[in-house]
Amino acid sequence: MSDLPPPPSPPRAGAARLTEAGKAFLGLAPGAGVNVVELPDGAGVCVVQTGRGGGKAYVAPDRTILFVPSGMDFDTGLAAFLGGARTPARGFEDRT
Repeated sequence: MSDLPPPPSPPRAGAARLTEAGKAFLGLAPGAGVNVVELPDGAGVCVVQTGRGGGKAYVAPDRTILFVPSGMDFDTGLAAFLGGARTPARGFEDRT
């Protein structure tokens, strides 16, 4: 398993909104380096913080989020996300 899938095609409509939710969750400053991966079957996006100590925020169309640390590979995080795992909303509220 690889840490990241191949680079995605250009984002579809709505992906920008989900990307912004992921960036906000990760607490990223404007211009911070991220990779955005559109998930299969319209399941959302994964915002991957680049650089050391980063993490991944899988964002569903309803803007619920699963955060996984950088040590977890992409496929494992994706399987958990598609299986319904989410980070509690309270965790997000505490970060803002």
